[in-house]
Amino acid sequence: MPSERAGRWLIAAQVLLLGLLIVGAVWPHGPFEGKGMAYRLPVFAAPGWIVWWRWRHRRADHPPYPVALGTALTVPFLLDTLGNALGLFDNVSHFDDALHFVNWAVLCAGVTLTFARGRIGAGATSGYHLLAGSGFGAIAIIGWEALEYAIMRSGVGGLDLTYADTVADLLLSTAGGVVGAAWAARHR
Repeated sequence: MPSERAGRWLIAAQVLLLGLLIVGAVWPHGPFEGKGMAYRLPVFAAPGWIVWWRWRHRRADHPPYPVALGTALTVPFLLDTLGNALGLFDNVSHFDDALHFVNWAVLCAGVTLTFARGRIGAGATSGYHLLAGSGFGAIAIIGWEALEYAIMRSGVGGLDLTYADTVADLLLSTAGGVVGAAWAARHR
């Protein structure tokens, strides 16, 4: 069953993410130095595990594991954490920009696919799903940037946040969210 294989792959991705986050939080040296990994640990690990836990405790009549939602709430955090572990944020020009676009495309595609399955409304149009998914992505990046700012203000160094970077992140993530939501609305 494809969703079962995808679910297993997703659990492996969540375990890898959790392992990298723990290493970065416990030993914040090398590529993890100054990246606020202790702050990231609960924020990055919780969403995917919550989806898994809720599914494990579902009633018998509930649908199968929501792979799209699990992917949306795991893969972007895994890519971000791998980027830090491999030093890509510090050593590859515009890696952060590309990742903002890709991560929000994945996030909004997964969220749109998950909630376009009748929860938003059976008669809703693809355009409605596109707007809802894109709007979710825009709200999510605003929250993300506010959280980054709060972490920086708490004294975590090495984030190198600037006004230009924040505006670029808002635009790239929103654009990625629109692309992801559009793809999902078309393929739902």
